[in-house]
Amino acid sequence: MQKRINIRLIIASLGAMLVCGVTAVQAEGLKLGYVDMKSAVENTADYQHGMKGLKALQQSKIKELQALGEKISKSEKDLLGQSMAMSPDRLAQKQQELKSLRTEFQRKQQDAQESLSAEKNRLDMSIGAKFGKIINTFGKKGKYDMIMPKPMFLYVDPKHDVTAQITKLLDAKK
Repeated sequence: MQKRINIRLIIASLGAMLVCGVTAVQAEGLKLGYVDMKSAVENTADYQHGMKGLKALQQSKIKELQALGEKISKSEKDLLGQSMAMSPDRLAQKQQELKSLRTEFQRKQQDAQESLSAEKNRLDMSIGAKFGKIINTFGKKGKYDMIMPKPMFLYVDPKHDVTAQITKLLDAKK
């Protein structure tokens, strides 16, 4: 397992060198930067605002589902308490109503999950589009040869970190 990981690291490093065409001598003239994309995006005001909205939506969905869950619990208790005194037709009707409530609960739960996922995707896409434009503009204005995502490197001197600058630019662009 360890040998397999080491081989992958070596292959990835060699691949990066081939793709970039960088040798130690050539690297001296390059202006490099790296960005912790997750941190840059998650620390923007837009993302924070979007996440607050998402949490509010989540809370409203939870309240809605809890209310329906309580209605189901009450119906179950009522059915258990009254089942002996009910006619078979009335019992079957109540059981069908309970089954319908459970089905409605499952559908609403699934709809809530899909709604939350869609909102999160919209937020990510919105900020992701800005992020790409900002990186390109920042790279051209700063005359960077490369700006790479942080996970690409095993080690990079922190002086090449442009994450804070990118976050400020993302916040400035409305």
